[in-house]
Amino acid sequence: MRARWTLLLLCVVACNEHERIAPSSYPSTGLYTPGSTLGASDPTDVPMPGVGLGNRCVSLPSTGAVDGGAVGTTGMLTIEYATKTYDGRYAPKNCTAVWLETMDGAFVATLEITAILRRPGMVYWQEHACTEKHGPDVVTSATLRTHDKMHELTWAGFDFEGKGVPDATYKLFIEVAETDKEPGMLEVFEIVKGPAPYSMQLPVAIEAPLVQVTATWAVQ
Repeated sequence: MRARWTLLLLCVVACNEHERIAPSSYPSTGLYTPGSTLGASDPTDVPMPGVGLGNRCVSLPSTGAVDGGAVGTTGMLTIEYATKTYDGRYAPKNCTAVWLETMDGAFVATLEITAILRRPGMVYWQEHACTEKHGPDVVTSATLRTHDKMHELTWAGFDFEGKGVPDATYKLFIEVAETDKEPGMLEVFEIVKGPAPYSMQLPVAIEAPLVQVTATWAVQ
């Protein structure tokens, strides 16, 4: 009888001890484990100021375009850029995202996204862009294995809904990530859509994972 009561007491103690174990004591270890964050950005990350701007799938103010036609100058913007490693967790594998916004922070269009399974790790793009509607000129590919690729992408002056945008100065964002556990690196430039053609090399910070960035605006 004493042995039976001892066994029962041990069971109660063991069961109560099991219930006190926090779920975080057993972190997910596989992609298909419920609650796994594998392949996603860490929710404790703190991106740079300016992100987290709410719903980005908001139509730009009407510009008077008819049937999706361009507004102001008709032309083509070509962006060429090369990247380099910053010794991230998965280097030299890397993902990139390029998009445009108005000067007051309204999303215009994604021009390039080289990430498919790793898109959740593109922290800045996820926060700044309308990820459901990339835009008419977006180029998408899988994660790049090296930094050997010369990126070349174009923009004909349309927003993510296919509507022409007016002549103005816009912000060009280029994000490069070699990890999915913390934000990658982000560079912001200003480009002009207007009647004057140009070709220029944009200034790149020394610590940025960019070798060079060239912007060419050709008037049609």
